[in-house]
Amino acid sequence: KSDVYSFGVVLLELLTSQKAIDFNRGHDDVNLVVYVQRRVEEERLMETVDKGITEGAGQVSLDTMKALGFLAMGCLEERRQNRPSMKEVAEEIEYITSIETGGLEQPASN
Repeated sequence: KSDVYSFGVVLLELLTSQKAIDFNRGHDDVNLVVYVQRRVEEERLMETVDKGITEGAGQVSLDTMKALGFLAMGCLEERRQNRPSMKEVAEEIEYITSIETGGLEQPASN
């Protein structure tokens, strides 16, 4: 499940267009995971998403980005046993993107 954690970091990097470690962010926000976790606790997740991605996006796209952000946070759970498996992550991404493209099929759960 360490791969799941790493995938969560990469997903945050894609959504925010920021590096995982960036000393230009400020002392308390050097670590991207900590930076985003703080915003999530303040219910400000979407403020962390790159404005170049959100600008002009429709509501469905914004909801998709938010869902991907929360999926990333699930991948970054401190306790390994609380993280989804990579299979669950793939199914969730498939479901999230199906909404974006107009399908509404729930992923098959095993």
